[in-house]
This record gives sequence, C-alpha cells and structure tokens, in this order.
Amino acid sequence: MPDPISSSVTVCEAVLTEKSEMLSLIRIMDTLTLPAGAPFARFFALTRIHSQPGDFLPHVLQVRIALPDGNGWAIIATAPEHKFVYGHRLDTVAPGGLNLTTEFNLDLRPLRTPGTYFVQAFLDGAYLNQCPLTLRR
Repeated sequence: MPDPISSSVTVCEAVLTEKSEMLSLIRIMDTLTLPAGAPFARFFALTRIHSQPGDFLPHVLQVRIALPDGNGWAIIATAPEHKFVYGHRLDTVAPGGLNLTTEFNLDLRPLRTPGTYFVQAFLDGAYLNQCPLTLRR
C-alpha cells in the first residue's frame, strides 16, 4: 500500500467538531500536570493522515500509548482499531484524508509519574507517527 503524504498525532484537552465539520483543538499539550492523588488522566489524541491520490483501499489505524523500556516499547494503553477508507470530498484525484479523535482515560495507578510516554499511531500495522506526553504531578 502507498505511504501517506503526511501524518501527525497531536495531544490536547478536547477536540471540537464544528457544524462545518472543521476541527478545533483545545489546549494542545506535550505536558500534563495532574493533581496529587489523581487516579486517571483524561485527554484526547487527534491523528491526521493525508493519502496519496487514488488510494481507495481499506486501511486500519491503531492508536496506543507506549513507554520505551530499553528493549522496545511497553504498551500502556491501546484504543480499538479503526477501519476506514480515506475520504475524498473535494476531488477524487486529490489526496484523501482521515481525522481520528481518540479519547484516553489513562489509569495512573500502575504508571510512573513523572514520566514521558508516547502516543503512537500505526497504519496497517506499520509505525506511522508519535507525539510525546509527559505526565507530572
């Protein structure tokens, strides 16, 4: 399958979808300060992908949170797989696109805080992109 033209993962407090279907990201962050004793951290990840023109094939996007562990990645949380075909609203010969909003309610009790974790996106099982998120008290 052809590689996407571009991709990004952004972590924020909220993602709003306006009536025009435009997205607004509220409080984009790479660090989240948590209240002492908070058992969960709630945040959103927006994954954006732009496809090569003419990519009408089915795909699977997986978003997860991971921590480097010296031998690779320790998986902390995984969102359900998202099966999709790129949208081509304006022109079928132009690049297609996908915006996926993923909500995380991360259980902090087994995690090391402060610590830096990575929100990662995988397209069709292959690494696509990531965004660091440092959790601190």
